[in-house]
Order: sequence, then C-alpha cells, then structure tokens
Amino acid sequence: MMFMIKSLFQIAAYVLILALALSSCGGNQNEGAGTNGISNEDSRGIAVETHLVKEGEVVEKVTATGTIFPLHDVLVSSQTSGTVTKVFVQVGDRVQKGAPLVQVDPELKKLALEQAEAKLAEAKSAFEKAKKDFERNRMLFETKDISEFVFENARLQKESAEAAFLMAQANVKMAGRQLRDARIESSVDGFVAARMVELGATVAPGAPIAKVVDIAKVKVKFGVPEKDIVKLSKGQPATITVDAYPAERFTGEVIAVGPQANLSSRSFPVEVLVNNSDFRLKAGMIASVEVETNRVQNRPLLPKSALLERSGETVCFVVVNDKAVQRIPELGLEVGEKIAVVDGLQAGEEVVILGQENLGPGAKVEVKKRHR
Repeated sequence: MMFMIKSLFQIAAYVLILALALSSCGGNQNEGAGTNGISNEDSRGIAVETHLVKEGEVVEKVTATGTIFPLHDVLVSSQTSGTVTKVFVQVGDRVQKGAPLVQVDPELKKLALEQAEAKLAEAKSAFEKAKKDFERNRMLFETKDISEFVFENARLQKESAEAAFLMAQANVKMAGRQLRDARIESSVDGFVAARMVELGATVAPGAPIAKVVDIAKVKVKFGVPEKDIVKLSKGQPATITVDAYPAERFTGEVIAVGPQANLSSRSFPVEVLVNNSDFRLKAGMIASVEVETNRVQNRPLLPKSALLERSGETVCFVVVNDKAVQRIPELGLEVGEKIAVVDGLQAGEEVVILGQENLGPGAKVEVKKRHR
C-alpha cells in the first residue's frame, strides 16, 4: 500500500515538472511579440545600404600601349657619284631643310658644267645664224630668187641648229644639277639620327648618306582590339604618358584609324599625333595612351551595384519615407562602376546598393548604412 502511494506521488511530480516546462516554452515563444503578433524585426523593416545619387560626368576612354615615331623619318641618299671631301654633321645634330650633310668632290662636275656651258654658247650662236639664214632664204624664195631646194635646205639647217641648241641647254641643266647634287643636303627639318658615310668614302647614286628625323611632332602608333576600334575616329583627343616623365601628360589627337586588323595580332592600327616642340619625346619611347571616346556631363550617376533584373527588366530601388520604391531607369554611358542615367532617377535620391534582392515595391526598409 505504501509502495503504491509513493508511486502516485512520483507520477504527480513528473506531471507538474512537465507542465512547468511547457509553460516556460510558451512564454519564450510569445516574448518579443507586439500587440498585433508582429516581431520587432518585421517592425524595423528590411536592412539595406544606400547610395546618394549625385550629378557628375562619365568619360569613356580607350587605353593602349604604343611606340613613339618621328613625324618624318627620311633617309637621305646620294644622287651623284664621287668621293666625300667634307662631312658637315654628326649624329644628334639639329639641321634645317637645305642644310649640307656631306660634300662630294665637285671638281669634275664643275669642269663638266663649264664644258656644257661652252657648247651651249656655240649651239646658241649656230642657231642664231641658222635663223637669220632661214629668214633671208624665205624672202628670196618668195621673190623666186632661189630654188625650193635651197629654201628647204635652209629650213632643215635651222631646225637642226635649234635641236642642238635645246640639247645643249639640257646638258647645262644636267651638269648644273650634278654639281648641286655634290652638296648633299637635308630634305627636312630635324635631327641627324644616323650617318652612313665617312670622310674619303666613295658614293654612287642611291647610296644612303644619313637619316634625318623630324620630331617637332611625333606619332604614337598602337593597336586596339575590335571592341575598341569601333569607338575610335579621327580628331578624338588623346593623352600620352611616358616613363621618362611620369608626372607629365602630353596631349594629342587621333590622326589615323586602320580599317583592317593585323592578322597575326588581331589588333587594328591607330596613330595619335602629339606636339613635341620642346623635343623631349624621343622616337622609340614606349607610351601609354588614353583616347577619350565619349563624355557625358551633368547626369545622375548610378552605381552598377544598385541594379538587378526583375521580370526581364533592369530595375533599382530608392528609399522614400522608409519604403522601397521600384524604378526602371533609362541608362546611358557606362564606365567602370558608374552609369549615367538618362531618365528615371534624380540627383539627391537614395538608391539601395545592398539588400535590394529582398525588396519588393512598398517594402518597409531600415537603412543600416548610407554611402555619400
């Protein structure tokens, strides 16, 4: 009997402990609930981060690495033959157009010119005499005082003397040109980049004498892929930097856009012209090039992180009175992480850049962090 009473007390104790445990669990479930059964987290809204939209500019650029070339790269060659008797320049010298580079022995050429001039004088005298004889014989032929045979012979002598005179004139010009060519001159303004002859050397027509480069303006040549070549056109502004002057930026413009790619590199050739009046840029330097291809100013700028796809449309959310408002912006130029907005968004609005995946139109939000 006592054993049964003890068992009943144990069972009652277990039931009491179980009831207290259930009561405690129910209290924890209701803890934190509001009067309407809405959790504190729901009442605060969905946590997001925002970015303040500001007006600004977006600049699209094509960047590349190229090599600097002179505007003119001229190989001056000899137009005559002979021995070099004088050398006027050294490598690195600045020369003007028409300045002498070397002198080829002119003595034989002077003698040839004198002979040609003497023959020209003889031919001229013979021609003048033949013209007078022809005029006299023409008048006699008209009065029937000489035969047609004598008249025709006078005419042929005049024509022959005229041909000889013209040939003598050409020979004088040729001899004069040979004498002038003995003084080999630069055909452009520039610097002597190389000299191929020494004093006493014998040259022939076509022999290279010196290379003269004009670097008052220089060309930067580079290649770009097909995704960039469609953005480039003549006249676009460009900026050039070189390792020799890391803190300086040189300005230029696009002067050539190649219509065909190099089949080995698959890149399209482009040239930028740069003013170099102080001659600091040298041919052969490696240059970094930036070509401005488009610029949009005074537009609201939207970070790419604010965009997401919904039902086939690109949308974003702005925060208005702690609620999410969905926008479908009309997007313009995109550069890096910035996009110019054509329509659908205004400067001063707060656009959600983190947490927008959880939002729907009208959803309550709590801004955890604002980016300015």
